[in-house]
Amino acid sequence: MNKYYGNKPGIVTQQEKEHTALVRDIAARGMVLLEHKGVLPIAKGSCVALYGYGAANTVFCGLGAASFTSREEVSIEEGLKQAGITVTSKGYLDRYAAAMQAEEDAYYEGIREASQGVLMNGVLKMYKEPYIPAVQPVITEADLLEAKRGGQNQETDTAIFVISRVAGEDADRRHAEGDYLLSKEEEENLNILSKNFDKLIVLLNVGAPMDTTYIRSLPNLCALLFVGQAAGVTGLSVADVLTGKVTPEGKLTDTWAEKYEDYPNAENFAAMNGNLDDEMYSEGIYVGYRYFDTFDVTPAYSFGYGLSYTEFKMEARRIDRSAETVCIETVVTNIGSRFAGREVVQVYVSAPSGRLDKAYQELKGFDKTKLLLPGESQTVKIFVNIRDFACYSEKDSAWILEPGDYILRVGNSSRNTKEAVILRINEKIICEQCKNLFPLDCEMEEMSSKDKEESAEHYHSVIAGRLADTNIPVIHISGQEFTCICHQYRSPLWKEEAAADGNTDVLRFEDVRAGKISLDDFVNSLTTEEMSYLCVGNAGEREDATFASYDGSNTETDIMVPMAPGTCDTTRELMERRGIPNMHMSDGGSGLRMLPEYEVDENGRLLTDGILSVRNVDKILGGDYIKDRVNHAVYEQYTTGLPMATMLAQTWDRELWRKCGEIEGKEMQLFHVELWLAPSMNIHRNPLCGRNFEYYSEDPLITGECAASVINAIQSFPFAGVTMKHFACNNQEDNRHGTNAHVSERTLREIYLKGFEIAAKKAHPAAIMSSYNLINGTHTANHYELLTLLARDEWGFDGMVMTDWGTTSQSDNDKRKYPASTCAGCIRAGNDLIMPGSHPDIRGVYEAVKKNEISMAELRLCVKRILNTMLRLEAGRK
Repeated sequence: MNKYYGNKPGIVTQQEKEHTALVRDIAARGMVLLEHKGVLPIAKGSCVALYGYGAANTVFCGLGAASFTSREEVSIEEGLKQAGITVTSKGYLDRYAAAMQAEEDAYYEGIREASQGVLMNGVLKMYKEPYIPAVQPVITEADLLEAKRGGQNQETDTAIFVISRVAGEDADRRHAEGDYLLSKEEEENLNILSKNFDKLIVLLNVGAPMDTTYIRSLPNLCALLFVGQAAGVTGLSVADVLTGKVTPEGKLTDTWAEKYEDYPNAENFAAMNGNLDDEMYSEGIYVGYRYFDTFDVTPAYSFGYGLSYTEFKMEARRIDRSAETVCIETVVTNIGSRFAGREVVQVYVSAPSGRLDKAYQELKGFDKTKLLLPGESQTVKIFVNIRDFACYSEKDSAWILEPGDYILRVGNSSRNTKEAVILRINEKIICEQCKNLFPLDCEMEEMSSKDKEESAEHYHSVIAGRLADTNIPVIHISGQEFTCICHQYRSPLWKEEAAADGNTDVLRFEDVRAGKISLDDFVNSLTTEEMSYLCVGNAGEREDATFASYDGSNTETDIMVPMAPGTCDTTRELMERRGIPNMHMSDGGSGLRMLPEYEVDENGRLLTDGILSVRNVDKILGGDYIKDRVNHAVYEQYTTGLPMATMLAQTWDRELWRKCGEIEGKEMQLFHVELWLAPSMNIHRNPLCGRNFEYYSEDPLITGECAASVINAIQSFPFAGVTMKHFACNNQEDNRHGTNAHVSERTLREIYLKGFEIAAKKAHPAAIMSSYNLINGTHTANHYELLTLLARDEWGFDGMVMTDWGTTSQSDNDKRKYPASTCAGCIRAGNDLIMPGSHPDIRGVYEAVKKNEISMAELRLCVKRILNTMLRLEAGRK
C-alpha cells in the first residue's frame, strides 16, 4: 500500500507563491552588470526592440540532475511585457519562433529514433548531444523598420539582444562558434543592431563564462548583463534589474578571461588535447584569479567584479586582533545621488613567498552591506582566522604558516584592493599535523610563479618595501600563540572475522528508535543478505522490471510505503521483516527535481516512472505522459526552481543563501524527501566544464561558505538532510566515469577539497556523494583515504557516504582504460550506500563477504552509518 503526498491538480498553495516571489528577488540580486554607460534602468512604458534566441526561448537551467520542476517558466520577452515594456520586434520573434520549433521538433524526433524505444537511451543521448539551435535568422531591413516604429506612437532607439547557451551533465562545452564563442550569425546581428540603434543592451543567458571580445568592441554597446539561468523566474528577474526594481549587486565568482587561451589549462582541459582518460592538473594551485593575478594576465572581468547603478567608496578604518582572529572594520558609503544599492567588501591575503610557491593573493573573508541610500554609510566587520592563511606542505605533511609578512587587502574585486594591515610572522608555525594521503601516480611538473620573470616573491618584496614607508599597521604573530592540531587516523578493518550471519533473533528497527535495544545490537542481528540489500539502493530490487510493468509498490506487503514519485530511495526489502523504512532522495541543485505530475490507479499503484522527472523528457515522448486523466488519480509535485548555483554564489549574501536553504527544507518536508542530492561543490577549473552552472565558483572559500549556509538552513528542519557532491575533482563531463585526475596533494587540499572541508566542519551534512572519476589512479568511490581518513578522521564527518549513480557498473569496462569501481571496494573504502543499485551490486556485496574480500566488520560499519542517517532524519515517520 502506497502513501502519496502530492497535491490535487491546479492547487497553488500560499507557500508556492511566497517561494516564487522570494526566488525572483534572489535571482535578480545574483545577476552581474559587466558593462554600463548610464542607459539603465529602462523606464516602464518604454519601447525596446528585442532579439536573440533567448528572448522567447529563454534557457532556465542546465541539463541533468540540477534541473527543476516549477509550475511556470517566464521568458525574458514575457518578463519585459509584464514589467510594462513594449516589445516592438514581434514580427522577427514570431518568425524566429516558427523556425526554431521546426528545428527543435526534428531534434527530438532524432532522439526518439535513436532511443529505440528505451527512454533512458533517449535521455542519455539528449545529455550527450544537447540541443543547440542552428537557425539564427539575420535581422532584415524590414525587421528594423518594424522595430524602430515602436508602439503607442513611440519610436525606440534601444535594442536588447539575448545570447543563450545550454550545457549540462555528461558533456562538456566546446571552444567553438555557437558555444564558448559567438556564432557568425550572432556577430552579424549584433553588428546590425549596433549600427541601427543608439543604445544596445546585451543579456548573457548562459551558465558559465564565454568570450565577450566582439561584444565589447561594438560602438553602441551601452550595457552588458550576465543574467545567468534563474529557473522559472528568469524573465521576471531580468525585468526587475532592467527596470530598476532591483539595483544590480551581483559580483562574479569566476574570472572571465580576455580570450580562452588565457586560462592556464586552456590547451589541456578534457577534449582540448584529445586525451579524455588522463587529466593533468599541472596548473597546480593556479586556478582562476590565483593564476591571473599572480602571472599578471589581464582578464576581461576579474573575480569579485560587478557594477551597480550607483557608486561606492570603501575605506578600512580599524584593525583588531583577538587570539587567532583579525577583525577588519571597513566603512562603505554610497556616493551616488540617485540609486540605493549594496556593495560587497572582500578581504584578500598576500602570503610571503618562502619554500612553498604562493599565489599573489587569496580570498579570506567577505561580507555585504545592507541597502544603502545615496549618501548613507555602513561599517562592515569582517573576521578572518589566521590559521586560514596556512598552506599545505607535502614535505611536512601539515598545514603551515611560513615566516614573513602577510598583507591583508580590502576591496570590491581581486583587481581593486588596498592594503589594510600587515601580519608579521617571524617563525614557521605548524597549524595542523596531517599525513599525506594522495600521492601522485605519475610524474607531473606543476606550474610555479617562481618560473616567471617577475615572480610573486618579487612583487611581494616591492609592496612590502613600499608599505614600510606608510602608516599601515603591523601586527606581530608568535608561533607560541598557536596550538598544533594533530589528527589520529584509524587502522583499516581487515578481514578480522569470518563471514558469519547475525543471530537468530529477528530484532526490529522501531525498537532501536524506542530505545529498547541498541543500534549495535540491531546491526549485529542482521544477516549478510539483509545487509547486502541495505547497502544497495532500491533500484536493485526492480532491475528486471520493465518501464511498463513496474508500479513502484512493494507487492509482498500490505504495510504503508511512503512514496515521493520521481525520487530514488533505499531498499524496501526489509520494511516488513525488520521495520527498516525506505529513505527518499531527490536530485537538486536548482530545487527539488521530482515528477511534476504523476498518476495512480484505483488500487493505489503508481503508474508514472520516475525517469519522467528529467527535464524535456516529455518532448522525447512526444506527448503527455499521463495515460488516463479521467479514471486515474493525478497528483502534482511542483517545486520551487532556484537560480543556478553560480548565480546564488554571485549574491555573496549569506542571508539569501540561508533563505534558499529554507525553501528547500520546507519543500522536503512537504513531499517527504529525506535527502537532497545537492549542493554540487566542484571548482570551476575551466569554463568549458559542462556542469559549471551547477557549481558555485573557482574559489573554495565562496564554495564552502555558500554550501555551508544552504546546508545549515535545510538541516534546521526536521527530517531534512543534504548530500554534498561530487567528492571530488568532478571537473569535467566528457568521459566522467573514466577520467583519472592527476593532481598533487597540496593542490587537492587547497583548491579541490577545501570547499568540502569548510562545509563539512561548519554544517555537518547528512551525506557525501563520491564522484565518478579517479584521483591519482584510484576511483573516488573506492578511495579509503579520501572517504574515511580525510573526511571522517580529519574533518570529523559523521554522516553517510553514497556513490554517484551507476558508479559500479561494469558494462563498458572493455572500452575503458581504467575499469569501473567495485562493490567490494566501496564497502572497504567506507562508501556505505551503492546507488541507485542493481542485482549485480547486491550479489557483489554478498559474495565479497562470503569470499572474505570484505569483512563483516566493514559491512556492519557501513550499515550502521546508513541506519544512523535514517535515525537522524527520522526516515519512515508517520
